[in-house]
Amino acid sequence: MSKLINIRAYEYKELDDEAKARFIHEMYDMPFDYDDDDENGNTIRKYEYFADWDLEAQIEFCELNNYLFNRYGELIGHLEEVENKESEDE
Repeated sequence: MSKLINIRAYEYKELDDEAKARFIHEMYDMPFDYDDDDENGNTIRKYEYFADWDLEAQIEFCELNNYLFNRYGELIGHLEEVENKESEDE
């Protein structure tokens, strides 16, 4: 049996500064790696961190990945949106 509950979910851009800081801290454990060439043409691996991006890039990343948060800046996972059953019956 499933139970229908309401959960308040926020987009990254809606979080306050403290909640954003919590998420940024969590993202330090997951740097983004990419290959680049050094001055000699050798391929090297570099790392980029979410915290180093500007706010617009952070918001875009979260929107592209459909990230939703609780008010404390913690990811709340996949949510399923359900329309109001009463409106379906009308």
